[in-house]
Amino acid sequence: MIHILFFYGLLGTACPYAAWRGGGPERMTAAALIVATVATWVVAIGFGGSRAGRFIGVEYGVLVIDGLLVAALMAIALCADRFWPLWMTALHAFGVVGHLAKAIAPDILPNVYQAAHLFSAYPGLILLMLATRWHRMRLRRDGHDPSWSNFWRWSILRPRRIGHIG
Repeated sequence: MIHILFFYGLLGTACPYAAWRGGGPERMTAAALIVATVATWVVAIGFGGSRAGRFIGVEYGVLVIDGLLVAALMAIALCADRFWPLWMTALHAFGVVGHLAKAIAPDILPNVYQAAHLFSAYPGLILLMLATRWHRMRLRRDGHDPSWSNFWRWSILRPRRIGHIG
């Protein structure tokens, strides 16, 4: 139970900090993490009920949400002019691999299955806080910090210059 409170405390610190002080990638990642957390809560608790036997079998609803979160993080990583979204994507992909490992080998201990989720959640939130701090340091040092890559001209996320064609 304490790890759940710790997670929500960390989420309640990292996401508002990223939304308030971060650039575009930090804000979008914070939004994706909050949406995924609420969706996981709805699927795991709301539909399945709070049960003592969690992590005994594969939680397919949570697997779908985690897979969608990894896809959203990958899209952010592809468009962002930062390196940390790749790390974030890899951390959360580890949680998806935990789901797949449990599906392939159902005899995996519930504690190991749960640890795969914890390993992907806590470092990702800490990374988001660090990334926001790095963004603020670059802004202070250079006066600017481009959020989105120039290579993604098609991206709706990258602001266009006035009079710029394309």
